[in-house]
Amino acid sequence: MVDINLPITMIRLHTSIVTITLSLIFLLSYDVLIAQNSDRIEKDLKKIIYYDADIDFEKVPGLVIGIIQGDSTYTYSFGSLSKAENLIPTQNSIFELGGITKVFTASLVEILVDEGLMEYDANLNDYLPAPIRNNKSNMSLYEAITHTAGMPRLPHGIGKREREANNPYAYYAKSDLHDFYKNYYPVIDEESRYQYSHVSYALIETAIENITNQKFEDVLREKLLEPLQLNDTNIDLTEAQETRLSPGYNILGNPTKPWRFSSFKGSVGMKSSVQDLLQFVHVQMGDSNPAYATLFDDMHNPLYETEVAKGNYIGKSWHVIKKKNHNVVLHAGSTSGHQAFVGFVKETNTGVVILSNSENSTNSLGYLILRYLNHNWKKVKS
Repeated sequence: MVDINLPITMIRLHTSIVTITLSLIFLLSYDVLIAQNSDRIEKDLKKIIYYDADIDFEKVPGLVIGIIQGDSTYTYSFGSLSKAENLIPTQNSIFELGGITKVFTASLVEILVDEGLMEYDANLNDYLPAPIRNNKSNMSLYEAITHTAGMPRLPHGIGKREREANNPYAYYAKSDLHDFYKNYYPVIDEESRYQYSHVSYALIETAIENITNQKFEDVLREKLLEPLQLNDTNIDLTEAQETRLSPGYNILGNPTKPWRFSSFKGSVGMKSSVQDLLQFVHVQMGDSNPAYATLFDDMHNPLYETEVAKGNYIGKSWHVIKKKNHNVVLHAGSTSGHQAFVGFVKETNTGVVILSNSENSTNSLGYLILRYLNHNWKKVKS
């Protein structure tokens, strides 16, 4: 109770102290609840990892899991970055992303379309240098983005350029890619248009360089990575970042070297950390940076059924699994030594990022964690 005989200044001081005290109590209680929730999630994750997904840490030495649950973000580390010594992976450890690179390239295309530099309905040939255009191809930018252009997964004969085991793009020059493309006859199956293609995105990389007269990685950094403050996401790492790049292990458990690129940077060439990818997912889901969220929103629409499994669709680069009350949006990637998974459900504001230092797949783990966060797909937005 406030004493009515106290001076006004004393009443204000007393009221302020009460307000500050209540605020501190609330913050402390909130922190306790967050810690308790984090502990509960970690306990449940261990069950999923060891029993449901059956992750073998002899095959997958280390992994980092990032989780978005409403307004809260959590990071958990398991195993080691190295088989030789105990190096705990962290949210700042850097991993190769493989095919997840495509969602960054597609996001960049959204920006360039918004700026009027590209159009989805345009023939991709229109954005390529004249000498490498394919007169037999009417592939639109839209078809290239959605893997519906009849382009192959990889160029024929790419293995002939491989001089170093487990490094398929190090010696395959852009000129090799361009020679392949201008002589290739696309084959489109009208009943099943979807055909996952690294080639399409490698050509989009060339198109972006041609229309901007800049290196692809410079355009990517200027228009996407820097505005979103994704400081540990890039194709070429700084010396300091190289020290945080996780060692990789192939499917047999043997050490591998990082991938190097003479081409295909815009398809499979990026590297990132869990911390950066969580930030990227926040933007994609629309709960940070509203301008970009609006821009990227239609990337998650299910456009063509992939026939991978019932209810599986392709959007603008993102894969979409249609559920009764929501869509699961996801993409995975692999290299000779790393695996990556990103998935989210916008309707429930839940997301998962997994980065591991093994070629062995962790995709099922990512899906299982998303299902857990959504109570076996029964969760609805409050």
